[in-house]
Amino acid sequence: MKILEKKWLWWSLQLGLGTLFLFSSFYKIASPSTFAHQIYNYKILPAWGINPLAILLPWVQLFCGLALLINKGSKGASLILAPMMLTFQIALASALLSGLDISCGCFRSGGDPATWLTFGRDTVIFTLTALLLWQALTNSHQPRESGDPVRSSRPGSPLSRG
Repeated sequence: MKILEKKWLWWSLQLGLGTLFLFSSFYKIASPSTFAHQIYNYKILPAWGINPLAILLPWVQLFCGLALLINKGSKGASLILAPMMLTFQIALASALLSGLDISCGCFRSGGDPATWLTFGRDTVIFTLTALLLWQALTNSHQPRESGDPVRSSRPGSPLSRG
């Protein structure tokens, strides 16, 4: 598909997701106890895992978002974010199927209730994150990482990919 060959599309996707994950981390970093309570409400983790996750996960989101925004480590960020979003989707589906009346915990304290509409929104985010991961792994039209040497097109050159 020709649209997938557009560099601006990948840059836009990377910047959009970077911004999303960066801003979604702020309230969680500022209020880890509230975020821990939201994690607890999902009823899927043992008690000993809730607080460490509530402290660690927002920082992972922050640094992955920054990596996407500044285009340093964006492949690694994609490798972390796609499985993380899949895990969120499984947790959210589990809560919905169990009939839990909880907040999703995505963007703000006491925020959006976990509904199938929330699940649909997060499915779009997961799909976009998976696309970014696919793009990073196939290296097709990936924005060049800062400091990455310009590759020579001359066969046999030390900088050529072949």
